[in-house]
Amino acid sequence: MTLKKEMALVNIAVVQIVTEEDTPKTHTFDTSKEASLDPKVSQGQEKPLRIKNRIVATDKTEDLVIGYDVTLKNSTLSPELLELTDGGKLIYDKVDTTKVIGYEGPQMGKVVNRTKFTLIVFTEEKDADGDILKYAKFTYKHCKGKPVKYSFKDGDFYVPEFKAESRAKIGEKPVKIEFVDTLPELG
Repeated sequence: MTLKKEMALVNIAVVQIVTEEDTPKTHTFDTSKEASLDPKVSQGQEKPLRIKNRIVATDKTEDLVIGYDVTLKNSTLSPELLELTDGGKLIYDKVDTTKVIGYEGPQMGKVVNRTKFTLIVFTEEKDADGDILKYAKFTYKHCKGKPVKYSFKDGDFYVPEFKAESRAKIGEKPVKIEFVDTLPELG
């Protein structure tokens, strides 16, 4: 039996968010400190046929993964990421129309039409001497943001926590992992 090569993955090197619009926008940043992607599972069922004190058959369906619940913690506040996940609107300066001067959350009690996006998380594969060998690129499609949680503490930097749901479409795979040699450029 041949022993397979194992990969030692560490860190979040870069995160990319690509909107799923007619004209996609790509946000690339290296300030993410934590990403957790928990599988969303449709639980199977098990129904035994019991006759008196014995089981003669069992009708069983398997658990099925339908997507992932995403939590992304960032070391800094990205207004564009806030707008995308929370569903509100950025406010721009009237003179310098590229300068963000504020943010307004979505209206209370109204359905929010959030833009779907693809989340891509790059981690590093390291060698025993600490060199980077390559990167693992984890891709989750069709993410839809959720309201942002705010938590402030005196003396601590604000760590934004963004949540989303990634749900695969029929016939799609809910996660894709590729091994690449380079990272995308920050932009």
